[in-house]
Amino acid sequence: MSRIIELAHPSPPGRGRPAWSANPIGRSLNQGREARARQGEAQREGEGLRFSSLRAMVLESVGPVRHEVSVPFHDSQVRGIALLIQTGWDQYWGTEAYWNPGPFLAEHLIFRCVRAGVRIVGVDFPIADRTCETRLISTGKILIIENLCGLASLPPVGFRFSATALEQSSQGPLPVRAFAEIG
Repeated sequence: MSRIIELAHPSPPGRGRPAWSANPIGRSLNQGREARARQGEAQREGEGLRFSSLRAMVLESVGPVRHEVSVPFHDSQVRGIALLIQTGWDQYWGTEAYWNPGPFLAEHLIFRCVRAGVRIVGVDFPIADRTCETRLISTGKILIIENLCGLASLPPVGFRFSATALEQSSQGPLPVRAFAEIG
């Protein structure tokens, strides 16, 4: 029997059911509609895009309060997966300390993820501006989901990651609901 673990912080009141209308990975709408939906890929269904049942891995980055995220991996380990990076920063969620300078993704790590074929990167700290939501951000090179929580409760490997949008938007970061399925 599988177990679902919520990885997104609670969304503000008033969010509707998940729906996508944005195209954050740069595919044209026609290409998205023509592509066959396959398990473990970004999928277009009706109104938009969602990430469903991607193989996933959690890697831990430990360092001082303000540190460049560094996680060891071989390209073959992460090809086609959701790479979730746990720093422990989510323990500060809901406090002013969460917005102090903390962990950050360096350009060389993003380059390695792109080169290795990582599908999406998830982190438990903020990447962009201050927000009270878990969001999907496109850097132009790779998709990143910021402000995840509960990554410490996941096994390093052997689970699936999914994310769906909480609202429609044509540009900018999209609020998402993210979760893991174990078993």
